[in-house]
Amino acid sequence: MNSESVDAHRRFYRRLTRCDHLVAFHVVVKETDLWVQARKNLKNMIKEFILIERGYIESYIHRHPDFQQTLHPWKLAAPAPAILREMTQAGTKAGVGPMAAVAGAIAARVGTRLLNHRKGSDEVIIENGGDVFFKTRQPVTVGLLAGKSPLSMQIG
Repeated sequence: MNSESVDAHRRFYRRLTRCDHLVAFHVVVKETDLWVQARKNLKNMIKEFILIERGYIESYIHRHPDFQQTLHPWKLAAPAPAILREMTQAGTKAGVGPMAAVAGAIAARVGTRLLNHRKGSDEVIIENGGDVFFKTRQPVTVGLLAGKSPLSMQIG
């Protein structure tokens, strides 16, 4: 099995999503691997948004390498871009390092940018490593996929 097949097998849950009125597509930039559903294929726009948000994170890590490795809450010493504030706040609430929130923060920031862009989409679902951001006009059921737990796919 090649690495792409292994990844597709590992992320089988992406095939469980169905929103017939939205277009589904995959966007990858470095370690960021998004499964997106929107009104139309906006892959290039989303790549640009990912690069912007990752740029903030990568630039901060370049200046503060411990940010990437710490398992403890992190305090920002100065004003910072929204994605860094959101990651550090989430890490502080959970008692962990800010990188524990990176997948959700990127999904949320990219999703928000897409919703607010005049050529974006008024509905979007973005999955990033199990973290999901969505805004839809129709009800959505989100299931809990918890491995061998008896709760897996029993709660929605």
